[in-house]
Amino acid sequence: MKKFTILSLFAAFVLFGLSANAQEQGDIRVGAGLAYGTKAGIDASGSKGALGINFGAEYLITDAISIAPSYTIFFKSEVDLGAFGTAEFAPKALNIDARYYFTENGLYGLVGFTSIGDASTESGLNIGAGIMYPLSDNLFANGQVKYQTPGDGQLVINAGVAFAF
Repeated sequence: MKKFTILSLFAAFVLFGLSANAQEQGDIRVGAGLAYGTKAGIDASGSKGALGINFGAEYLITDAISIAPSYTIFFKSEVDLGAFGTAEFAPKALNIDARYYFTENGLYGLVGFTSIGDASTESGLNIGAGIMYPLSDNLFANGQVKYQTPGDGQLVINAGVAFAF
């Protein structure tokens, strides 16, 4: 149900994202939101989905191209280790993405680098799409879906807000 709700919000942003404020080279945005990783948690049978908190920024190199670093902390999952007790697992992801805005209404594609880890770290690539939907001159709703390649790979869905400076 959580996946459906998040995907529905993202679809609404895409469908209604037909108006936008102009964005310009040199603009800076910072934001935060929720993230859902399809394999960011763990249980006795292997990996499972988990929620997390995402913090990020964006700098527009040109009117259509930006660099967007972000950091995601997924909430802890507890694993039963039998006679050894339990262990907590809380992966973190550091991302550096490049975004290309296809239109002035905030639709973008992205490619980038990710480093995911808790006790050990794996690195790989990101590929995805999103929207930066203007709510006012300086406030944006942001929805994003991306695939991360480390490990067995996972889909990450983000929904949040960003503030322009």
